[in-house]
Amino acid sequence: MNLDQRLTELSIVLPASAAPGAQYAPGVVHQGLAWIAGQLPRDGDRVLVSGKLGREVSIDDAKMGARAALIRALAALRDTVGDLQRIDKILRLNVYVNSTEDFSQQSAVADGASALIYELFGPEQGRHARTSVGVAQLPRNAAVELDIVVALEI
Repeated sequence: MNLDQRLTELSIVLPASAAPGAQYAPGVVHQGLAWIAGQLPRDGDRVLVSGKLGREVSIDDAKMGARAALIRALAALRDTVGDLQRIDKILRLNVYVNSTEDFSQQSAVADGASALIYELFGPEQGRHARTSVGVAQLPRNAAVELDIVVALEI
């Protein structure tokens, strides 16, 4: 299926740009793999979900944040490779959750991004390896940050 068509069907609009806020690339391509830099759940400069899980942020809000961060990652991927139709398979998703010491449901937060990957790519292209970890703090006090590794069609 055409990814642009699938995004439209799901009423998802990718940001016009996912340019980084510092001197690094939004993504790097090497030997058929695209490595996309960490993305926050942002709309422009505004962080959509901020704070710590286990304190002031609910799992449902953080899942929505993970989904928003994945949408930014797809925009960064588009900016990096020029055309989302080059995606062969999503290989890896890393999710970092700003959480208290006793919070242990990081994988539930990551489900927000994984579910969208499956919605967009289906079970074959969307089946991915995943890591979800709790961290003491994230940039801009974001509740979640993620990065992806993607295999490109050659």
